[in-house]
Amino acid sequence: MHVIIVGAGEVGWYLAQRLGAEHHDVVVIEQDEVIARALGDELDVQTVVGSGTHPSVLRAARVERADLVAGVTQDDEANLISSAISKQLGAKQTVVRLQTDELRGPDGQHLRELVNADLIIDPDLDTAEEILRLVSVSGADEVYPMADGNLVVLGAVVGPDSAMVGRTLADVGDSTDEWRFLFGSVTRHGETIIPRGDLALEPGDHVRVLCNASRQQDALEALDAVGKRVRRVLVLGGGSVGSRVAERLSTTADVTLVERDSLRAEALAARLRRVTIVHGDITDTNLLTEESVATTDVVIAATGEDTANVLACAFAAAEGDAFTVAVLHRLALLPLVRQFGIDAALSPRTASANAVLQALRGGTASVATFLDSDVEVDEFVIGAGSPGDGARVADLHLPRAVLLGAVVRSDGTSEIVRGHTELHAGEHVVLFARPTALAEVRRVFGS
Repeated sequence: MHVIIVGAGEVGWYLAQRLGAEHHDVVVIEQDEVIARALGDELDVQTVVGSGTHPSVLRAARVERADLVAGVTQDDEANLISSAISKQLGAKQTVVRLQTDELRGPDGQHLRELVNADLIIDPDLDTAEEILRLVSVSGADEVYPMADGNLVVLGAVVGPDSAMVGRTLADVGDSTDEWRFLFGSVTRHGETIIPRGDLALEPGDHVRVLCNASRQQDALEALDAVGKRVRRVLVLGGGSVGSRVAERLSTTADVTLVERDSLRAEALAARLRRVTIVHGDITDTNLLTEESVATTDVVIAATGEDTANVLACAFAAAEGDAFTVAVLHRLALLPLVRQFGIDAALSPRTASANAVLQALRGGTASVATFLDSDVEVDEFVIGAGSPGDGARVADLHLPRAVLLGAVVRSDGTSEIVRGHTELHAGEHVVLFARPTALAEVRRVFGS
């Protein structure tokens, strides 16, 4: 497929990396010549220097044959104009990144209709939703709903008291009559693999498991990864992400929000009546101590400054046993997250990229990608007459870079698959895969 990405910021760069790995024909439009050159040197994609709002630049990127144009710059207006012109010049689908509440709300509806974008994304809103899912599932450091919420992918660290430690995955599966969950990936010593039955789990392994949403607590208990009940939350940063999270959590917990900008702090205090607003710097350890960071259940650092987010969470982790979440915009600091004892790191790039990948793939109902690995989770609809229609899982002979996890039946019920599970057209399959194997997945399940 031919894909044009307008803007080589954090979202655009991540998208180019993912789509390039799938061997799509990717062109990135970027105004900054230095950034465009750096991206072209690092990734196997084409670059065009210029503005995505100029027809000549879009034509240089071959917009007339584009399957998708994604406007993901920091400028909402530029993204809207790029989408409108791309559609006029023949692009099949367009995605627009919109962050301004006014443009996303009722006042912007007419403009959005004129632009005719197929998908509107908001990285900050998506990040806030990811954080809220994390807080709601205590003990997991990643939570990704699949199959309309019937299934869920949980990321967690295997605890020392887990009954699974030392046992192979095959033994774990055979020891119960009901196949409750499936291990889709295991990260050990910085290397992520799609595991097979002969792998034995060790304490400290980071695993991603797929299970029915109703059994997620059982999965976390089996992994010795259950967290505590959330009563007190400290949100660091009152921007778009932090304010949204604080407002939602204030209905069920005691929430304190720290904001450095005095004017914004005053505005938040007037708007968020149930949230305690504190004016101060999140890297001020005395301030964090005064706000009882040591006895807080959850600490969420969501400013626009990655270093401040990491340092504040590292201090919270050292002072108490709070579940810590750091928002990262640049991946250079990702290795420090585990090193400093921070529980979870989220980035606006992954949530937005997941939505774009879902739109591009058409037959894919859900997509989940991760910051620290190229392994992803995908949901595909089985096409009528495809090799997967009527086949048993054991007979599909999928590549080792693919692990079939679950099937959602036509009646809405879901089950973790075994070798004898039979699949049918119209059902959804959820699987773990590396991008290089997705072409084969599409061949097996596509109509």
